Amino acid sequence: MKKTFLLLILLLAIPAFSQSINDYQYVIVPIKFDFLKYNDRYRLNTTTKLLLQKYGFKAFLSTDDIPEEVTSKRCAILYASLVEDNSFFATKIKVVLKDCKEKVVYETDFGTSREKDFAVAYNEAIRNASKSFEKLNYTYNGKNDATNANGIPVVPETPVTPIPVKKDLSETLAAKTQSTETTEAISPEMFFFAQPITNGFQIVNSEPRVIMRLLNTSQKNVFIGVKGNTNGVVILKNDQWFFEYYESGKLVSEPLKLKF
Repeated sequence: MKKTFLLLILLLAIPAFSQSINDYQYVIVPIKFDFLKYNDRYRLNTTTKLLLQKYGFKAFLSTDDIPEEVTSKRCAILYASLVEDNSFFATKIKVVLKDCKEKVVYETDFGTSREKDFAVAYNEAIRNASKSFEKLNYTYNGKNDATNANGIPVVPETPVTPIPVKKDLSETLAAKTQSTETTEAISPEMFFFAQPITNGFQIVNSEPRVIMRLLNTSQKNVFIGVKGNTNGVVILKNDQWFFEYYESGKLVSEPLKLKF
């Protein structure tokens, strides 16, 4: 009788673990989280999307132009949310991924920040929470590629090879960032947050406002730095970040307090 009871418990437990995070490749992030009043407050929604992309998911904001081939497979999509557990002394956040039936497929550990500024605290906490994805070793297994929600075979898209544009790199980078970034001076006393983007990071202040971009290079802790019309390198030396560039033929080295 005891063995039968244990076997019954085991059989009931199996469905709870039958779903794997590797069965999913798409994640939709809402434009507003329940515990905040405004859309993309503190850029948390955008940051969540970018962090999920960093760890291999194909993530979209709910307001993005999402391809029909994705929306047609509702139960092949995960839906992201943030859960907060704040105290007087700390901000705590975790990322929760649920399926179309509201079942939790994966959730991170809580990330914590003791910063007083909400914009800084929330961004630091979600970055700390996202470190759980590093242990996850996520790899999509292709389970939901065969058919859509109606059982119709899905024809994979043909990759499009981008046509290279013959343009000076510095001109391209400057033009791309000039319209969105402020040209305010970088204060060495102020902390800035690095938010992941394609091929690097964008650096934001506490407003939050993008003040510059860092583009990856082949060297660890060395980035191409783009601030307005100024291009240079951002490099880590003796545990201190510096933005180095030439101005009127002279090398300028500005210290930066960055939090990744």
